[in-house]
Amino acid sequence: MTSFPLSTGALKQAFSKDGHDKVKCPLVFQVTNLKSVNTMNNSKKYRILLSDGVYSTQGIIEEKCTPYLENNNWSRYCTIQVNAFRTLATAKHFLIIEDVEILTPTGEKPTTPLINIDTYFAEHPEEAALTVTKKQNSVDEKEQIPSTTNTPPVAQSTASSIGAAPASSTTTATATKQQYPPSKGVGQPAPARISPIETISPYQNTWTIKARVSYKGELRSWSNAKGEGKVFSINFLDESDEIKASAFNESAERAYNLLEEGKVYYISKAKVGAARKKFNNLTHPYELTLEKDTEITECFDESDVPKLNFNFVKLDKIQNLEPNAIVDVLGALKVVNPPFQITAKSTGKAFDRRDITIVDETGFAVDVGLWNNTAVDFSVEEGTVIAFKGCKVSDFNGRSLSLTQAGSIVPNPGTPESYQLKGWFDNVGVKENFKSMKTETNASSSLDRLANRKTIAQVEEETNNNIDGGDQQQQSGYFTVKACFSFTKPENFAYPACTNIVSNNTDSSKPGLPCNKKLVEVNDKWRCERCDLSYDEPTYRYILYISITDATGQLWTTLFDEQAKKLLGIDANELMKLSLPNESHAVAEYISRAYFKEYNFRLRVKQDTFNDQLKLRYQCVGLSDIDYNTECEFLCSELDALLG
Repeated sequence: MTSFPLSTGALKQAFSKDGHDKVKCPLVFQVTNLKSVNTMNNSKKYRILLSDGVYSTQGIIEEKCTPYLENNNWSRYCTIQVNAFRTLATAKHFLIIEDVEILTPTGEKPTTPLINIDTYFAEHPEEAALTVTKKQNSVDEKEQIPSTTNTPPVAQSTASSIGAAPASSTTTATATKQQYPPSKGVGQPAPARISPIETISPYQNTWTIKARVSYKGELRSWSNAKGEGKVFSINFLDESDEIKASAFNESAERAYNLLEEGKVYYISKAKVGAARKKFNNLTHPYELTLEKDTEITECFDESDVPKLNFNFVKLDKIQNLEPNAIVDVLGALKVVNPPFQITAKSTGKAFDRRDITIVDETGFAVDVGLWNNTAVDFSVEEGTVIAFKGCKVSDFNGRSLSLTQAGSIVPNPGTPESYQLKGWFDNVGVKENFKSMKTETNASSSLDRLANRKTIAQVEEETNNNIDGGDQQQQSGYFTVKACFSFTKPENFAYPACTNIVSNNTDSSKPGLPCNKKLVEVNDKWRCERCDLSYDEPTYRYILYISITDATGQLWTTLFDEQAKKLLGIDANELMKLSLPNESHAVAEYISRAYFKEYNFRLRVKQDTFNDQLKLRYQCVGLSDIDYNTECEFLCSELDALLG
């Protein structure tokens, strides 16, 4: 919905042979998506998706309008008035906007399905204008379509589906149907018409989407009174929207083996139905069912398909959202708590969880819960700006967020909003006191965690009992102990690490991580065998083997870079400078300053086999300061329980 009435039907009229010369400015449209593109002379123009309330098409706003748009803070779903334009119809239909005025800089996402102009004229070629112009000017060849615009060539191809035999067909520029085969590694000619995902509805008979697999679920088996089978779910993303798709039984097995997360595909001939909101967290009103006739073709031209599409909600708005709502948020990482385990009462199954706190310029702080491997492996440093996609709103003890199974974490996402937030946090936010969305009863959860804390003697007793009892299934476990850092050897506390960013082989849509493999010194260079790279100077990372002690005992544990840096309060590179031959005593002296300070150590206990004997290894996966206010509350509650 917009506060200004849209020029309903104007987009269809602008490209039709009976109406294109009758369209009069000004015209009012809503911008449902926008993207900046660079021109050949290194200036900038905007490529957009336009809606007139019924129809949708792509548009290009000329570069002379760029300063006006950016000075007036326009954004997605804004309403604009077009005062002058011309049209371009090749394989796609474009509205080239020469003069524009912003009526409202923001707006709401349209809830009514839109008809894509490309799809409409593909199905009704008799209505299309043979030569479409405005102001009797043809578009200069250099600015017809920006380099990032998806304008696939019209080509001849053969057609086959997930479960059907191939059939041949020849297409032309006015063909109403483009068919193509699924591919498992060989690129195929692109279909002549691509429909934005936001326009998909049951009212379209022919459509093809070009989309990235943004999430791929597991292939699961189901069984009920009606029978049994298999099912899996998947999300498709393009620059306009995101839509869920499901497949069942044989179609599920075929599609599951064909589709890979992070890759781009052409999808057509899928069934469109109303979204089942009980099982669908996306905002699209419809969802897809992949059937035996559904056609899937891998696309290798993926430059114009985003890897993730965010609709960020400011943190101060979360308190007004309904519980279980799914949101995307952007925040600066303020606090990283150690992981801990919780047990589901219904199944008795243990889950790993970690709570982190993010903040933004609205002055609010929100806790985000991470689960299982994401919780244990989380290693982002405090102060980093992180984008979260797919968080569920919880109203337990106030408002908080929980990352869903299909959710994603993107540190330093590189968006304009993230750069702005980082600058604000580094200069202002780092010193600010934030409003919490927790309620006072949240203190009970902290007390529960302290009640589950163990002594070193208890940890050793429980893990040794597992070994003595022959529990081979108990390969690892997690414990929290309150202990002092009592000793470490001042030698071999760090290693030279490779800082090259390695791509994520399991999910190409997510950012890569540093290699971190050990460098070897060769001919005055530092070389990484894995990445085949050499460095003039190494970057050091901690691998610190320390002794921790409490009143019941002592154990040795390994700390890696994040936890060791927090323990010693110094970067590994800086400490290495103190380890020069004539300064070896300086390292021991500096480390000794951290001795006998208490921390909460989150330990992972792992059983390894060496010479046919089981050994215990303790790794510190979390380190946090002692909260003495909570400690006092815990002791008081314990005393109250003892005194009855």
